[in-house]
Amino acid sequence: MAIRLYGGSQGRASRSLLALEELGVPYEHVPLKPWASAEDRQVLRQLNPNARVPVLEDGGFVLWESMAINLYLGDRFGGPLWPASPEERGRMFQWSIWAQTSIDVMARHRARFGGDAEAKANAEAERLAALTILDRALARGPYLLGDAFTLADINVATTLSEPWEDGRIDGDLEPAERGLPALGGWLKACTSRPSWTRVRSLQ
Repeated sequence: MAIRLYGGSQGRASRSLLALEELGVPYEHVPLKPWASAEDRQVLRQLNPNARVPVLEDGGFVLWESMAINLYLGDRFGGPLWPASPEERGRMFQWSIWAQTSIDVMARHRARFGGDAEAKANAEAERLAALTILDRALARGPYLLGDAFTLADINVATTLSEPWEDGRIDGDLEPAERGLPALGGWLKACTSRPSWTRVRSLQ
């Protein structure tokens, strides 16, 4: 049975769609839109108790959470995206988890779009501080683990900017305009890859 990935391309499913494209793994894309379709919501509830996309099916194995899906895919299919040494894999896990805990912070996202001016300013300052850490790391080499593009870059880049956001962080921030040149160059290199163009064309 082919791998099946449930979830539309404008959302966190794009992270796993990009991993599949970069790994060159054949897959079936099922663009569930549970917020718009009761039928899609019912299908999703049978796959994921959280009723959220994406969900991966690999034969009889079902997995949800986009970061877990990507790490599973890397482990399952290997290749140049999957670091060869335990130390490099450790750094890949480090940056992947950091992206979840330091960038993809729901309370910060909500504060940035809320009506409290002080909370909004604090959230923006926190976002910039986290991005500065990433910029400094990327000043040491073209990619997060050195000279090679790996799953670490996919996982972090997709946390910052989904394919439909045209390389802007959260859809509104241009790194070069905020004094983050290394981050800006790296993000452009990631989002200019053919996989991003293909995923952007999906539903």
